[in-house]
Amino acid sequence: VMAHVAGSSALADTGCIIPEIYKQKQNDIDVSRHGRFDMLRREVAAIDGRLASARLPLGVESLDSALAGGLALGRVHMLCGRPGHDGALTGFAVALLRRILAQTDEVAPVVWCPAAAGGGSGMLYAAGLAALGLDPGRLLIVDSPSPGARLAALEDILRTEGLAAVIVEYDRVSQTSDYWMRLARRAQLAAEASGVTGLLLGWPVAASGFDSLWHIAPSSAAPLSSAPSGQAGRDPSWNPSWHPCWQVELRHARGGRPWSSQLSWDAYANSLSEIRREHETEAVPEPLPFAPPGPARGSLPLRRVRPSARPSSNGYASNGHASAQLAG
Repeated sequence: VMAHVAGSSALADTGCIIPEIYKQKQNDIDVSRHGRFDMLRREVAAIDGRLASARLPLGVESLDSALAGGLALGRVHMLCGRPGHDGALTGFAVALLRRILAQTDEVAPVVWCPAAAGGGSGMLYAAGLAALGLDPGRLLIVDSPSPGARLAALEDILRTEGLAAVIVEYDRVSQTSDYWMRLARRAQLAAEASGVTGLLLGWPVAASGFDSLWHIAPSSAAPLSSAPSGQAGRDPSWNPSWHPCWQVELRHARGGRPWSSQLSWDAYANSLSEIRREHETEAVPEPLPFAPPGPARGSLPLRRVRPSARPSSNGYASNGHASAQLAG
């Protein structure tokens, strides 16, 4: 009897241990599976270049989040603007360039290939750049009237080590999407090899393959949040002309997501800020399709039907034309 009882207890203990061992094995399988997926994600990100590239935070939390941590350095970015918005496009490029130069060598030059002087965008003005905090002595101006020649030289310029940044304006050149894809691929490889950040400026084109794609337009909004202590228009030392505003739309960002808002730039402090109105409220997300907006079930407005008072041809009031009215 004692042996039978002992055998029964041993079987009971074994029955309790077996499920625990099975659960442990399942947990090990799940952990190893997640580990393999994480390793594959890291390998894909390394191949795509997202892990190796340094990120430059722009100081706007929502924008940095959309850029997956900030503007990717050692990559090529495309900035587009509609005809007539060349000044806003150049100004935003200068703001990004100031942020880039703050993280690079103080003596590293910047290669700028401006648009043709005969175009509507004008020419670079050294005194204006100096007033915006950009040292004109660091600029190497590559003047070429042909936008095709500038784009052809982009790869060679990006492969040059020791540069702080490269800016090329392609005017309104018209090329196929295949051309832009090949150009983006060669330019990205050249920028990755040298670690030089490139900016392409021009009209909107059907381009893909660049690390990010921006659309810039001027904005008439007043940067209320940029004024010292919120005293916009009251503090005489605050000059709104030194706070340009742009409507910035991030169409594409590798590893990130689209983003759109209005930005203001403080040239003195070299800082970007998002413009928010005092009367602005948080956007309410749209309801899901299975939860349509409106009053709850059971509280729908009543529908009252009144016959028309117009007499018919036979002299009687006609009920054929009814007017429906929502009560409530």
